[in-house]
Amino acid sequence: MKIAYLGQMADVSRETSIAKKIRDQLRAWRAAGHDCRYFALVSSVGLWPGLTAEAPATVVARGPAWLRPFRSRALCRTLADWRPDLVYFRYAYHEAGLPDLFARFPAVAEINSDDTIEYALTLAPAKNLYHQLTRRRILRSVSAFVPVTHELARLVAPFARPSEVIANSIDLSAVAPLPPAPASSPRLVFVGTARTPWHGLGRIAEIARLFPDWSFDIVGDDAKTWPSDSTAPIPSNLVLHGTLPRERYLPLLASATVALGTFELFRKGMHEACPLKVREYLALGLPVIGACEDTDIPPGADYYLRLPNDAASLAPHREALAAFLDRWRLRRVPRASIAHLDTAVKEPRRLAFMQDIAADWRARRGIAPLPS
Repeated sequence: MKIAYLGQMADVSRETSIAKKIRDQLRAWRAAGHDCRYFALVSSVGLWPGLTAEAPATVVARGPAWLRPFRSRALCRTLADWRPDLVYFRYAYHEAGLPDLFARFPAVAEINSDDTIEYALTLAPAKNLYHQLTRRRILRSVSAFVPVTHELARLVAPFARPSEVIANSIDLSAVAPLPPAPASSPRLVFVGTARTPWHGLGRIAEIARLFPDWSFDIVGDDAKTWPSDSTAPIPSNLVLHGTLPRERYLPLLASATVALGTFELFRKGMHEACPLKVREYLALGLPVIGACEDTDIPPGADYYLRLPNDAASLAPHREALAAFLDRWRLRRVPRASIAHLDTAVKEPRRLAFMQDIAADWRARRGIAPLPS
């Protein structure tokens, strides 16, 4: 197949977790024999070399708001001229030209969040209102959905399109497990993106106050981006490193006993997720503490301590936290325990689903099947 990957809300100008995810998907699709190209409206036309090494990319600068409808239509025309067999759409919001594009080609939309709640937290009121008024026009025009969680599958169920839940993955062949951390006092590390309310940095600070002898490293936020609704002072055993490239945060993970996931998903009205950072932690061998259900982690998995996804005090869980840290000292998560997270497992499922959608779309229009 010729697959056009249409990106939205993905910074591909540098190495980010989302950029790496897109790279891994394109790499797997090309390895399976498919012709792929990446298309997107972007704030910066610079491209991360790791992405362009896997597939050609066509990006158009969004420009000022009054120009964006014209730029979007121009991008859609360029994509249509390439004549893909299917558009894989990383859904985020309405753009001019998309409904017409999706009328011409089958489109599978990847659903990564509950935009009905998240955008109220992250967008200006006017932008959020525009999104809420236009989202149905986009979602009802696609052919199928790939939600990354079962919870998100229920969100798009009213659109009555084929849906396949495929949680986020990681290319395990590209990540070497870390050796066990030194036998010193426990160190816990969080790697994320600044100004993301549902990460729950205040909850991490609460754990730091419960265990003053433990060390905590936060990558992504600094003192300027620390949550403004957190009134308590930042604990002295918690260090804010700001945004760091992977080569600089990897030593922090190497020294960590445990890594930290998402703690306030309830802010988005959600309880299930499959964070990319958790996949990276586990691929490196770090056990994880989080506060949400993970789509791919079975209940009772010994490498994931799940705390309640609410705002209640964490003091009653002090004993469970201490026991989890003690259990994982001088240990790493066996690779066999997380083999199901591998891109090599996930992407054949995604490709099979896309091929079914493309075949059905062509059959209903009396178009010759794609070559097998």
